Amino acid sequence: MVRKVNGYMSRLFDFLNRLAMNNNREWFHQNKAEFDELRTLWLNDVQRLINLMAEYDESLKSVDAKDCVYRIYRDIRFSPNKLPYKTYFSTVVAQGGRKTLKGCYYLHVQPGECGLHGGIWCPEMPLLTRLRHEVEDNIDEFLSIINDAEFKKRYRLSGDSLKTMPKGFDKNSPYGEYIKMKEYLVSMPVSDDYFLSGDWVEQVADDFRYMKPFNDFLNYVFEV
Repeated sequence: MVRKVNGYMSRLFDFLNRLAMNNNREWFHQNKAEFDELRTLWLNDVQRLINLMAEYDESLKSVDAKDCVYRIYRDIRFSPNKLPYKTYFSTVVAQGGRKTLKGCYYLHVQPGECGLHGGIWCPEMPLLTRLRHEVEDNIDEFLSIINDAEFKKRYRLSGDSLKTMPKGFDKNSPYGEYIKMKEYLVSMPVSDDYFLSGDWVEQVADDFRYMKPFNDFLNYVFEV
């Protein structure tokens, strides 16, 4: 069966490639109408994605895509990189959208660097300590989630880790690799073709389904 090529996503990838080669305000202003059209199409698809995901994750009911999709403009105030625009489209799917502190689903579309990601990124120390204790105290449940066959087929643990065991935890724990994590993230790199052929919204919704137990585990710390 031949899969239909998604024309709008092909245009989006072409725009991002051109933006990467012309990352300046003059070029962007000249192509703003095209960007606005692509962003509207992206917002519509992200909303459709959220609605599909809400069928298995009730926390996403009533979530608005406008609260989840990131701006294209970079904050360059304190960055040595003064390029004004991001060269990717991205969104966080979660209750609270971009401002969430909870475990969430993150979608990244960038030529050659596409991926589905999730979890809790760069938590502040009080939350990180609670997450580490959650993992330590419920290690069997945590391992059952990350070792599930469908999960492992898609995702791998990612993010930074300490070299030594954090204070207050058993230095001899056989599960130190999970307790030393500085953020609890999972990643699934995908090819550009993942978005360029077929209905990528349905595919992403299906793949994110297998991340839900991981996020649910992390989010338990917000309920106790």
